[in-house]
Formats: sequence, C-alpha cells, structure tokens
Amino acid sequence: MPELSSNPRIAVLLGGINSEREISMESGGRVLEVLLALDYDAVPVVYEGDLAATVEALHGFDLIFNALHGGDGEDGTIQAALDNAGISYTGSRFQASNLAMDKHTSKEWMVAVGIPTAPWISLTLAEGQPFPRSDNYPELMKFLEEYSYPVVIKPNYEGSTVGLSIVEAPTDLDEALLLAREFGPRVIVEDYIPGRELTTAILQQRPLPIVEIIPRHRSYDYECKYTDGMSTYIVPADLPLDVTVAIQDAARQLYENLGCRHYSRVDFRLNPDGQFFCLELNTLPGMTSHSLVPMAAKAVGISFTELINRIVKLALTDKGLP
Repeated sequence: MPELSSNPRIAVLLGGINSEREISMESGGRVLEVLLALDYDAVPVVYEGDLAATVEALHGFDLIFNALHGGDGEDGTIQAALDNAGISYTGSRFQASNLAMDKHTSKEWMVAVGIPTAPWISLTLAEGQPFPRSDNYPELMKFLEEYSYPVVIKPNYEGSTVGLSIVEAPTDLDEALLLAREFGPRVIVEDYIPGRELTTAILQQRPLPIVEIIPRHRSYDYECKYTDGMSTYIVPADLPLDVTVAIQDAARQLYENLGCRHYSRVDFRLNPDGQFFCLELNTLPGMTSHSLVPMAAKAVGISFTELINRIVKLALTDKGLP
C-alpha cells in the first residue's frame, strides 16, 4: 500500500443510476460533512453511470468512501473496477458485495452454514411477456401449494424494499411479479414470516446492539424507512439474552462467511414462537438521519462522527480485510 499523506485525500462516492440514488446522495452528503469537520481533505464525486470515467476521476485519492447504495455501487461492479485500478475504498470487496447483493445466492450461503432463513424459490421471468402469468411457472405453483399465502415477492438484486410486495391472495400474484420484474428478470418468492422486524449492524466483526423496527405499514417499506414518524425504533431491542446472542452470532457468521469487511447490516424476522430468520445482508447500509447502523452505534456510545472516522481508519490501514 502506498505511503499515505498526513492528511489523506478522500473522495466520497455518491449518486448512482438506480432507485436508491436519492438515499445515496443523502448518505454521502452526511459523510462528507463529517469528513470535512474532521479536517480530512474530502470532496464529493457523483457517479452517473460511466464506470470508466468515474474510476479515472478517483485516481490520486488515498481513499474512496463508497456511499453508493444498490446497483453498480453495491453489487461488486465498482469494487472490481477500483481493485483493478489499485484504489482503496471503504466497504466490502467485489466477491462479498456480489454475493450479498444476490438474494438467492446469499440465502444459499445461509443454508450452507446453518443460519435459518425463510423458505424461498428464485424465478427468472420471461421478458417477452407484457404481463407475467404466475401459472406459467410450475415451480411457483408447487411452492404456493406447500407454503400458501401470504408470500413475499421481491427483485433479486434490489435494496430498500424497492419492488417488494406482500401477496395475500392469488388475485394479487401476477401484479406483484410484474412490479418485481421492473427491476430485473430474476425475482425471489419467499414465505412470509410474521412477527418482529430486527436488524444487527456489524462493525469490524463486532455486532452492535440489535435494533427493532416497528413500521406503521405492514412491512418496513421505502416510505417507512425514510419518512419521519413512519417507524418507531427500539435499541437495544427488548429480547431475551439467548435470542439476542443467537441473532448477533448469526449476523457475524454471515458477515464472515461472505467475506465482508469494515461494516455491514444484517436483517432478520422473529416469529411469534421466538424463532429468527435471516433475510439478507446489506454491505453498504445507509448513513442518513434515519439509518440503522448509526442508530445502533449510538447505543454503545459511538457518535456518527466517530463511526465514520472508524470506517475511514479501517479502510486506510486495511485492518478490515477478511
């Protein structure tokens, strides 16, 4: 690693060309404010979809703080390009990013290492059909016979619950498939787990306190995530100690098995019988005023400023490498 200057030059990479652009702009803006307050030599770089031009613009910086969410910024595309260019950055590397972004593959990993996850199937929807017919997919019909309704239908590669539907009856199935297909042909159909919404942040292999989310809607959807007053948060979540430890251990295990580094967030559902199910791992969780990782960090006395500074120092020294 090249010798760093006494005041590292940091580019905050934000923007993107997907449904999470607005959230990335807010996350990146907050991160930039903190870096400037800490007297880092920091500037914003907005990603507009031109990968080569963006990587060229990032040459000469000591570190890239990756504040992108979803799409090229989180699925390993940006990470692979930065690795090839020899540019250091925050967050997980290519392979972990790619694995975590692929919901089907990451759930296969959960099963392989013994982490409970909701039963699911992955479908590739035909793009030639203007309206996807659920009865054209026998594997879907078989799944519904086994698990019945409600089911969750969501895009395989999206975040922030974009394109997600909770389907209560067969009459709503085709419409939910159509919505999910807007974000790509691969979709996940998952058994709906009733109960409590929980999330665990990981900071350098250390689980932070579990956050319980109580949304005003049935699911913790985009509006509930980013609109004031649409969700209530309890941190640390009021859970039995053994459940807390088991969920935190599962989160850390998935983080380590996927090869993540620096920080991530792992989402769970806890059913009325006290059994938890892992939903997914987010390698670049938000840093907005509503975001869950800063909330969990604050519960153990880590301010937002200190959180960002820790992530920067981890990345600059590469101590976060798996």
